[in-house]
Amino acid sequence: MNPSTHFVRSGQAPSTHFARSRSAKAIAAALLIVPAVMFVAGCSRPPEQQFLSQFFRAARGRDNTTVGRMSAVEIDPRTQGTIEDFSIENISEETRTPLTFKPLFEAEAKAREEERAFLKTKIEYQNANIKAIEEVLKLEAQPDAKFTPAQQKIKAEWDKWREGIARHARLSSAATAAIKRATSVAEASLTQPGQPALDPKTFEGETIRKDVTVKAQFKSPEGQTSEKTLVITLERVAGGGREGRPIITKISGL
Repeated sequence: MNPSTHFVRSGQAPSTHFARSRSAKAIAAALLIVPAVMFVAGCSRPPEQQFLSQFFRAARGRDNTTVGRMSAVEIDPRTQGTIEDFSIENISEETRTPLTFKPLFEAEAKAREEERAFLKTKIEYQNANIKAIEEVLKLEAQPDAKFTPAQQKIKAEWDKWREGIARHARLSSAATAAIKRATSVAEASLTQPGQPALDPKTFEGETIRKDVTVKAQFKSPEGQTSEKTLVITLERVAGGGREGRPIITKISGL
């Protein structure tokens, strides 16, 4: 029997039959594809999962080199315990904060200049009163020494100069330490193979921060296990056409 004659007799046009056939095959193919797509989506993991897995593994193994590259804080298994496993509960939106170190360098320069100016006036006073100062210093080395009124006056003045020297030294050291603290995350984030070293004096960029909340299986140094919710702050620095890698700057909930 001619197939076309059969379709005409049954009331179906050949084009309609073939169209429905193709439609049925398309639907069947779609039903096969959708579960596969859903499976891939369900199995995909955020980059934070791999990053934190590597960090917790390094911390458990006391791989201080890896921990130091990834984090500004540490989890010491001997005193704090270890994270045996975890699942990510939430990843916050990123926040971006402008980042520059110029005010810190200006503060350091000011502290250093004030220290130099103070030392200059101190040396002028010292040179003008060197003999009297030397006498006071000799008497200070003697437990039962007695000072004349003139020597007591020199001693009081010299004590002020010594206190001033110590104060200015503290201020200068504090300004330098503030720069070191502020630039540490930027240096860690931007220091990568093949990239130039960070120049904090001229750097202009931003700090990009997010919080990752995890449910962690925690083991204490004594071997006891418990479940803890940790909030891990990740920061990275970008600027000057460079994108830094994330650095852990805080772990809450341990």
